[in-house]
Amino acid sequence: MNQKTKITLYVINQLGIEPSPKNVRLYTKTWWRSLRLKSKGGLWLTEQGLDALTQAEIKSYQIKFEEPIHTFENKFIIWLDNTIECPFYLTNKEIFVFGEKTAVQLIMFSGNLKLWQNANTRNKEKLVDKT
Repeated sequence: MNQKTKITLYVINQLGIEPSPKNVRLYTKTWWRSLRLKSKGGLWLTEQGLDALTQAEIKSYQIKFEEPIHTFENKFIIWLDNTIECPFYLTNKEIFVFGEKTAVQLIMFSGNLKLWQNANTRNKEKLVDKT
């Protein structure tokens, strides 16, 4: 069972919803932006998903951006979706993450996603060079 399905089942149980396969499919379609099941990432929430995880009292962290992001490039969105390993909800003014490690990293970069991406990418390149 992948991480997205585990989270969906957990939230369903927390909200007192019958954890039938039909409900798991329904809420997976409703709560997640991508239905693809991936071993890592793919945890971008819809607004309904954000509401459900919040109602299930799962700890979230809200990081506001210094300036609103007017456009998201496709390449950047794909990178975010592949990199963030916890559920997250993104708007042009803020990001909500449901993982403390990711929240701390984003806070260290003052919510600047592009700076965080650059640092993350450079760090991975250095790790590859050392091997």
